[in-house]
Amino acid sequence: MSTVTIGSRFNGPPGTGNGGYVCGRLAAHVGAGPVSVRLRKPVPLDREMQVRDGELLDGDVVIASAQPAALDLAVPPAPTLEEARAAAAKVPWRDNHPFPTCFGCGPGRDDGIGALLGPLDGRAEWAGVWRPSAVLPNDGRHVLPEVVWAALDCPSAQPVAPDGGPAFVLGTFVAQVEQPVELDVDHVLLAWELGRDGRKAYSASAIIGPHGVCGRATAVWVSIG
Repeated sequence: MSTVTIGSRFNGPPGTGNGGYVCGRLAAHVGAGPVSVRLRKPVPLDREMQVRDGELLDGDVVIASAQPAALDLAVPPAPTLEEARAAAAKVPWRDNHPFPTCFGCGPGRDDGIGALLGPLDGRAEWAGVWRPSAVLPNDGRHVLPEVVWAALDCPSAQPVAPDGGPAFVLGTFVAQVEQPVELDVDHVLLAWELGRDGRKAYSASAIIGPHGVCGRATAVWVSIG
């Protein structure tokens, strides 16, 4: 049996793990293709958990479950870096963030991803620019896959809650890393809403580098507001 510990650095909502990062850590035990992860409970920090048969277990409690999946998601044309930067300059979440210390998108973190997006002019998608640095977990050339999962997670929440609230938490995440994300290289972050059903919202995201799509994902968000 394998074990996983989510360090306190990798938080999402205060005191719990960042959804995308946790999903990426669990997905590594399932397979190399698209993986679907369902988060069932808030993820504890700094506590050793077990991984068995695709489940993340805190004692007898199932925290999350993962399985191989299909991901049929067309990515819209990428904006230019200049267009993405202009969109991100309008980001509402910078001043009105539901979880300002989040590893993925917290505006006050100097050791996080800083994935803050804004609406593209004349388009339904939101965009931003991510230039990952060596402050993030990496192998010397690229950020680790679980960081890519986290960078796909947080952007997809922002079109869902464009003014920063009410807060949503990640329910189910399906993602695939297609190319390594290189350190010190600009990447476009792209996200768009897919629909709503009551308290649930559906969205998608992509990371696009100089050589094409590095990762894509769909998310189910649940309102807690």
